[in-house]
Order: sequence, then structure tokens, then C-alpha cells
Amino acid sequence: MEHKILVVYVGVAMIRSEDIDNYVHRVASKIIPTTFEGEIIIIPIQDINTRIECINPKYIIEPELIQKHGELMKELQEALLEQIKLLRENEHE
Repeated sequence: MEHKILVVYVGVAMIRSEDIDNYVHRVASKIIPTTFEGEIIIIPIQDINTRIECINPKYIIEPELIQKHGELMKELQEALLEQIKLLRENEHE
């Protein structure tokens, strides 16, 4: 079975901070395929656009690409943590 990763960037720039959590879940539930098998990462971003990217690690077989994939996943995790931090800071303003 192929293990794909969907990354859903949900634009929350025009959403009140107290409504972001519900908004992100509503949007994600509408755009994520119900038959998808794999990992789904949902990231709220300070943008008005929402987008989906698909990562298919199956095609990564060269050592350099494996390392690059690991670096990109680390950057993705850092971006997620930064967005969470910004959202929490905005809630307290």
C-alpha cells in the first residue's frame, strides 16, 4: 500500500482567532477525500488562500533525496509550530 502524505494549508487570515479552530476543521473536512489512506497534516496559515500538497515518499529512493525529504519534513514541522505560536499569540491580543 502506498503511504502518501497530504498537507492541507488552511488560510485563516480573515478569521477571528476564536473561530480559527472550528473553521480549520470545517474546511479540512470538506476538502480531504474520505477514501484517502495516508497521513494528513493540517496547517493554519496567515493567508487568505487554502491549498493542498501531496507528498509521495514512495518515489524517494536516492540518499540525497531521502535526506532532502527529511529536511523538508523538519521545515514543515517547524512551520506548523510557528503558526501555532502565532495563532496563540493572536488569541491573547
